[in-house]
Amino acid sequence: MVTRTRGVVLALAGLSLAACGNIHPGAAAVVDGKTISMQTLDKTADAYCAITANAARQQGVTTVSNSDVRRQAVVGLVSLVVARDLAESEGITIPKASYQLTAEERDQIEAVFPDADTDEIAKVIEDNQEVSAISIALAEKNTNQQATAQNQEQFAELGQQEILKAFGANDVSFAPRFGLDAKAQERAETGSLSVTAVDLDAPVDEELPRSLRCA
Repeated sequence: MVTRTRGVVLALAGLSLAACGNIHPGAAAVVDGKTISMQTLDKTADAYCAITANAARQQGVTTVSNSDVRRQAVVGLVSLVVARDLAESEGITIPKASYQLTAEERDQIEAVFPDADTDEIAKVIEDNQEVSAISIALAEKNTNQQATAQNQEQFAELGQQEILKAFGANDVSFAPRFGLDAKAQERAETGSLSVTAVDLDAPVDEELPRSLRCA
């Protein structure tokens, strides 16, 4: 597994959703008037699914909840928009080299995920790393201290809290199908989707809608 892909989904899971309200048909989320389409979410969720399933297998886990993966995917997409807007308003510039994958890392992704959309997987990883970089930069500015190898994780958490606070200011809305309330708590186990945990060792039922599969 590519070293920098470890914890990708877990890192984004720390960013909770701030609000669920009225939303445009066909939209997964709306951030300050900017629509994130369900088509974009589907592509992103496929990448999250590949990353999560691979990580799960390495840990001996044979089930992955598709509904959880899709929630994590929409959190990632919204968090990136909010984080970028916040960085711009705070005058923070993040060098692309700090979050972009190298050619060698992209080659590793292609080796690990030969049957997946590796461009989309790379994009998910880079987006997550960009949010992390912005989080750390926000914490550095707020504390007037420089992040080190020892406190980098703590700085990232502090910065993520700032991003969470900015959710409200960015008028974030999520599609009701994700089954999340205003405090990011599940109203139901799988929201309005009829989804169950997927056995990664079982054959995929090709007749199931793509949105209900994670394998």
